[in-house]
Amino acid sequence: MIDIQNKKMLESTFADDFSSPYYPILAELYLHEGDLSRARRVCEIGLDHDPYNVDGKFVYAKVALVEEKFFVAEKWLKKVVDENPAHFNALRILIKLEFQLNRSPKTIQNYINRLLQFLPQDAECMEWQNNIQALEPPASSVQSETKPENNAPIQNPNPIKEKNYKIEPSMATLTMVQVLKSQQHYHEALAVLDVLESNGQEGKRVARKKEEILQLISTSQK
Repeated sequence: MIDIQNKKMLESTFADDFSSPYYPILAELYLHEGDLSRARRVCEIGLDHDPYNVDGKFVYAKVALVEEKFFVAEKWLKKVVDENPAHFNALRILIKLEFQLNRSPKTIQNYINRLLQFLPQDAECMEWQNNIQALEPPASSVQSETKPENNAPIQNPNPIKEKNYKIEPSMATLTMVQVLKSQQHYHEALAVLDVLESNGQEGKRVARKKEEILQLISTSQK
């Protein structure tokens, strides 16, 4: 079994198989170390051998953001959210980037609506919708001389702070819990589990999942 924190092991695995599903983890490690050249190269090689790896595309987009290659980042983030509509981290980063690139309100609203389909009471989405009102009409240049007050230059993305969410009952499934868990949206995962619990669904499995998520929250806060 591969230790995903062991860089040498990941490097060896990647050298043996460029299509290894572990290459996004290796690229993420390089990114966190500030080794952008290696992070980018791993993503390029990995995607060349496995063009369907959504995680690889997401890491590639984050590398491009740090390098301030915003159009490249936009391209890869769009691929990620099209291939995985529930990739909330990618959606949030893409929305912020679309504001910075002064994309049309209609385009930005489209991505906000995608997020609202899963999280209808998302507070950040509400703030973004308010910001849309302050946008100038689309111009020929994607860079606006004046940016909305809340749109600071994009830095290396950090995990989004969790908030309280109201989950649409039709979206509440254990599969959604797993997706949220994989993206470290632990509080949202708990909200989904609460809906399942209130509906009397998957009683024992829901209880086990709750214990697991609560443990992850506790660990992440240390």
